[in-house]
Amino acid sequence: MTAQHHLDHTPVFFQKTAFIGLGLIGASLAQSMLDRHLTKEIVACDNNLDTLNIAKEVGLIEHGSNNLTDILPDCDLVIICVPVQAVLPIFETLAKAKLAGILSADCIISDVCSTKVNVVNACQMVEQKFGVNLNFIPAHPIAGAEHSGVLSRQSDLFVNHELIICKNHADDKYLRAIKALWQGVGARVSLMTADKHDTILSLTSHLPHLLSYALTYQLAKDDENLNIFRYAAGGFRDFSRISASSPIMWHDIFLANKEAVLKGLDNYQAILDELKSAIENDNSDELLNTFETAKNARDYFGRLLVEKEKLNNSNN
Repeated sequence: MTAQHHLDHTPVFFQKTAFIGLGLIGASLAQSMLDRHLTKEIVACDNNLDTLNIAKEVGLIEHGSNNLTDILPDCDLVIICVPVQAVLPIFETLAKAKLAGILSADCIISDVCSTKVNVVNACQMVEQKFGVNLNFIPAHPIAGAEHSGVLSRQSDLFVNHELIICKNHADDKYLRAIKALWQGVGARVSLMTADKHDTILSLTSHLPHLLSYALTYQLAKDDENLNIFRYAAGGFRDFSRISASSPIMWHDIFLANKEAVLKGLDNYQAILDELKSAIENDNSDELLNTFETAKNARDYFGRLLVEKEKLNNSNN
């Protein structure tokens, strides 16, 4: 293995890193690694040749291709940054490349996908099919922005943001390397199982996005939508912001994590039914109790955020 791996909080250095997909997350991580000297060279595969040309023009990558196999020779790290439903053929190409000696046996494969169970299952299915170990370490940065694409990349996008690594059957030395990489770009790393990751994210990320899409869709199809949007207050602006995210990406996430999302949606629907009943029956006590419980929870969450921000500032 050409990558130099050290203990936690010590920088990790890769000779050649390949990114599959140069959207916001992939391009931001690539820029972060370059700015922090965590890799010597970056190459990329993307279906959009314009994206690759722009990435090369701005100095983000040395070489780009829409043929994945072209960029794999001499890589010691490959990071998958595509919608979650697109990972299976990528794992198959990587497995074939390892068997053919195009990709080194010690090369680490990781990802930034927003769901984990389906990605881990896809990897394991390919490993069993081809009889190869892909050294796959699943990872998910809890960070993002409204705008996507290589020109929207942010070198500090992951600073003080959570990064979840899911334990897989790959050797622990590869896990330590990916952990050190994300710590090197400023992220706070946590470890959990793929099942736990998908359950937690279904409630804290996936369900809120679904609700934001639903409310924005409801207002958009209203006959008075122009006036509605014109007079919408800050609450709608803040809540609807996340529905400006990539429709393809979130389409894939909801289908990939459908069981956890549906369970969360059922529970949310039950609460909506209770609120509807309370309003219909003028049940002031139930309404107040629900709102006060929610307010107290949000206040507690707000204090945690303030404390975390103070801790981050003191560490910087």
